[in-house]
Amino acid sequence: MNEKVKEYFQKQTNLEIMTDATVLGKGGDPGCGDYIELYLKIENDKILKATAMVAGCPYAIATTSVFTEMITNKLLDDAMLITGDQVANYLGGLPEEKIHCSLMGPDALHNAAHNYIMARICTPAGGQV
Repeated sequence: MNEKVKEYFQKQTNLEIMTDATVLGKGGDPGCGDYIELYLKIENDKILKATAMVAGCPYAIATTSVFTEMITNKLLDDAMLITGDQVANYLGGLPEEKIHCSLMGPDALHNAAHNYIMARICTPAGGQV
């Protein structure tokens, strides 16, 4: 494990439940049991705050922590362009068997974006699609 991964695993930035989140996204890797819940506070399509709860190995924790930092203060559309490769590269690379950890944040973000868009569509329609 490299020093940057250790640093993010130890400091666990933004790893908490956000009680006033605008939207929640979920993701994970059923093969190894890693799981993430991504909480976003969004205003005018901008991610003002991102937090997460994660269950998994140190690599899952580190990649989730850094991902919340990478998407904070970004427009949702721009944040959705962040890839697992970018997360892994930011951390100085990951072992091949841990690459799936870097995909959990982007996957959860895509789920959150879907939920956010659906809520915006359904609310004006009185909850009906």
